[in-house]
Amino acid sequence: MDKPQLVTVRCRGAWEGKVRTALRVRNFPPFYSDEPEALGGDDTGPNPMEYMMAALNGCVSVMIALVAKEMDFQYEAVELLADGVLDVRGLMGVPGVQPHFTEVRLNVKIKTDEPLERLNELKEKVEARCPAAGLINAAKVPFHSTWEYLA
Repeated sequence: MDKPQLVTVRCRGAWEGKVRTALRVRNFPPFYSDEPEALGGDDTGPNPMEYMMAALNGCVSVMIALVAKEMDFQYEAVELLADGVLDVRGLMGVPGVQPHFTEVRLNVKIKTDEPLERLNELKEKVEARCPAAGLINAAKVPFHSTWEYLA
């Protein structure tokens, strides 16, 4: 596996008015991004930054499945909560205020009988290999995650 195995991920977008965009990925039905009324939208769909948090949750979930299989780590359920904090002044062009997340928090609850050492190993491997978490870390956005047992 020394030779790169590159894959291109693509999403098409078409503006539909105000701040709404129709998004298309592969052959799936279109989905939409919008903003709340306070930011000029009609609140007809998640905003782009909410999609980023959704992508983080989905990516971590995929990586849990892949890494758990490699580790023979048994689990029954996973719940994820991702929060991204941003200062909307950055969106409005206030000098010196970044428009991107200033912090991302991830909480993973997993239903498993595996010991804490194995849960910590899973966490470490998943976060090291998750492309979405990698982007956040590469952007030097503080990334805080907690993993705990789901009752």
